Amino acid sequence: MRIVYIINSLNGGGAERPLPDIVAQMRACGHDVHVLALARKAGNAVAWLQEAGIAYDILSPDPDKFASLRTTLAAVRRHAPDLIWTSLTRATLYGQMAGVLLRRPVVSWQHNAYLRPWNRRLLHATHSLTDLWVADSPFVAKCTARQLNVPQRDVITWPLFTAQARMPQAVPWAGADDGRAVFRLGTLGRLEPQKNYGLLIQAMAWLRDHAPQCRIHLDIGGEGSLAPQLRTQIMALGLDNVTLSGFQADPFTYCAGLHGYVQPSLFEGLCIALHEAMQAGVPSIVTPVGAMADVVRDGESGLFLDPATPERLASLLLRLYDDPALCARMGTAARRQILSSYNLNAITAQARAVMERAEQLVATQAGASRAGTGHPTAIR
Repeated sequence: MRIVYIINSLNGGGAERPLPDIVAQMRACGHDVHVLALARKAGNAVAWLQEAGIAYDILSPDPDKFASLRTTLAAVRRHAPDLIWTSLTRATLYGQMAGVLLRRPVVSWQHNAYLRPWNRRLLHATHSLTDLWVADSPFVAKCTARQLNVPQRDVITWPLFTAQARMPQAVPWAGADDGRAVFRLGTLGRLEPQKNYGLLIQAMAWLRDHAPQCRIHLDIGGEGSLAPQLRTQIMALGLDNVTLSGFQADPFTYCAGLHGYVQPSLFEGLCIALHEAMQAGVPSIVTPVGAMADVVRDGESGLFLDPATPERLASLLLRLYDDPALCARMGTAARRQILSSYNLNAITAQARAVMERAEQLVATQAGASRAGTGHPTAIR
């Protein structure tokens, strides 16, 4: 079948990063996929699509502005899909309208446990126009059913991470006995309020003032609207132990260069970056929110930041810094856990279960069209 995959942008965040793997699974099931991006934004995902040979169109001439509904509908019509697949709220609303007008079934991703209030109200009102909701984790599946009033039968899970044992591994922290070694701490994500990166900077200031003997350097990898604010915060505190390194095109190599990973998010869905760090064998410190609370095993493969305060984070960092054996054990456990739970066979089985449901929707719609009964939501 022909699938049009509508996504908000090709910015390079958590919804765009897994696109090559998603499309590869769809192609493996024999389907043709064309991506329609409503905007380019930073365009960090463009190279990924090109490398994977994925056909795509960017529908807005202005990189920072989304295409209109009218432009999107025209593009969908041109590609004459059997199925419309959507990712993120604006793309989902546009895709739902296209589904109604073209009488095509719609499948929509949910990537996050949190929706902005207005987006939540909109999707709650239009949820029945999506025929199948796909969540990136069991936690997000539960949130989707509850927040959008979607029946459980219409929500299915497809984890957006596939473990790859061949990816580079981190060298465990060996300690600071010689007084020169630096504990490399990192995090990856959009520089937006959700990620709570200001707390990281506060923790690094606390370490400088209260534990000046420790040599920990924090690198924050990513782009976003808070970059100027975070840079100002670092300068105002006079910190030389924090770096903003910008977007990381190769997160696997980035994670393999760390001794510890930290994710202090206020809310999360699957959090792909955390999985990449654990796959590299890096111990993590995370707030126990979203799917992170299910992925990290506190005290075994990582540590929970609870309460999420600068002082608590600093104490956890010192715990890792002072105990290389603990770092090594946690890193090994993290890698073993990820390679076991997210191996290719497991993810392929879940992806194919989703695609079978999608294929059934298309077959049902074809039958409905022949019978003249219209959109598949009317014949459930």
